Amino acid sequence: MRRASRGAAAALALGLFAAGCGGTGAGGSSGDGDTVTVAIPSDPNDLNPMTTLTSFAVMMNRFSYDALINVRSDGRIVSGVAEKWTADANSATFTLRRDVTCANGARLSAADVAAQYNYIVDPANKSPLYGLMVPPGVTATADDVANTVTLKASLPTPFLIRSTSMLRLVCPSSLKDSGKLARTSDGTGPYLLSEVVAGDHFTFVKRPGYTWGPDGVDNTGSPDRVVFKVVGNESTRTNLLLGGQLDIASVMGPDRGRLSAAGVKAVIERDPMGMLIFNEAPNRVTADVRVRRALLSALDLKQIGAVATGGKGMAPLRLGITMSPPCTEDSVTGNLPPHDVAQAAALMREAGWKKVGGRWSKDGKQLSISMPYPAVFGTQLVSAVELAVKQWQSFGAKVSTQPTTASTNASVLMGGQWEVAWAPLSVTTPDQAIPFFSGAKPPDGLNFGSLDNPEYQRLVGEAMAKPDTTGCPEWTAAESELIKRGDVVTFVDSMTPYFVRGYSFELDGGGVVPSSLHKVGGR
Repeated sequence: MRRASRGAAAALALGLFAAGCGGTGAGGSSGDGDTVTVAIPSDPNDLNPMTTLTSFAVMMNRFSYDALINVRSDGRIVSGVAEKWTADANSATFTLRRDVTCANGARLSAADVAAQYNYIVDPANKSPLYGLMVPPGVTATADDVANTVTLKASLPTPFLIRSTSMLRLVCPSSLKDSGKLARTSDGTGPYLLSEVVAGDHFTFVKRPGYTWGPDGVDNTGSPDRVVFKVVGNESTRTNLLLGGQLDIASVMGPDRGRLSAAGVKAVIERDPMGMLIFNEAPNRVTADVRVRRALLSALDLKQIGAVATGGKGMAPLRLGITMSPPCTEDSVTGNLPPHDVAQAAALMREAGWKKVGGRWSKDGKQLSISMPYPAVFGTQLVSAVELAVKQWQSFGAKVSTQPTTASTNASVLMGGQWEVAWAPLSVTTPDQAIPFFSGAKPPDGLNFGSLDNPEYQRLVGEAMAKPDTTGCPEWTAAESELIKRGDVVTFVDSMTPYFVRGYSFELDGGGVVPSSLHKVGGR
């Protein structure tokens, strides 16, 4: 089964979520009543919705591009470009609104939408969205007279309707030349990307006449301009917000205390933060399940998670699922290995390792592990990584780290020169995680940890045969199997605060919902 290509892998796996959001005034100050600024932790390099999977880029693209349907934070499915839909076990039909237009005024037709789905599915195009934004085995047909698009799946696709909320629809004028969309936009969304200053800011301007937002809302009360500003330092964001020079800032670290003390309100989003994925390639020491379990038991995951989130995190209930998961059962609690250094040592000895001079060795080689981690997440995560390194070194391992950025994470993870990666995965449905935890390895697939868990695969096969949430018991058991075998562990979720002055907005797991962004308080 073909899955998404290597360029997409770590962008999603690294989960560069909106923990970096905040803003400074670029392209207009926050005090002019017309522009709202939102910061991002770094330049996403590529805003092309046909290729990018970095989550803050995906959030930005929501301002210029729509989806067939939308999923609310409470899990409800509401309209988007499609005003109604029907589904059975293997297909879904969407009736499009007839007033949806691209920024150039051209009407978006059913044939246009079908063409994008079929472009992504075509193996010749090697789309990174295939298997993630578009489920495997899906083909699209259009009836322009009825204004309908029908998606048919040749493989079990339990979350077919929900999956359409992920794909941002590109207008036909750019479908086959989407490379230009790295720094421009061509969609039906409420805003148009009007200015890009690389490494500094991105300005979006409001489109007139937009009336097809989630559940039929328009953009009448939205700001005229939205500016995304590259601001990597949390203390800088905090100072600018307190000084009245920005509107919205997400601050995860110690500076959040200053904002709370100043009475600045925050909207909270729950995001995966602490997740370790092991490299089980045959040439890696972590191919041995006993070594994986030993390394996990040597860590105090609760303490490390507290450091990563400043003591404000929550114990995760699912493996990499963002807000409003379709399956709500707990797959994590009771399956994480306890912190037990003696048990860890026993596992190492069972695997044939001996401790000499305070270091574990086998066949003349010391236990040596390398760990990439997303440095862009800030100083608290860096401190958590340093704590994990100390605990592993105290246990008897030689440890090196590899800090990654939005531009390097894919090459590092897909390159496979590591033993364990701190790589929080953010997905909206459990089937989206399948290519990361099974199947083809790089360069042919997304399974960068070379995982091969037969029980996980068996349970996934059963879950995939059941529509929507009826397969939740199997999905939950499948996730638990990954954790119990030490393939992947998740140990803390961040409660990401979006501090805001003068505006209100909603969060739905994908960042700020554009249609919900409104000025308040007479500012």
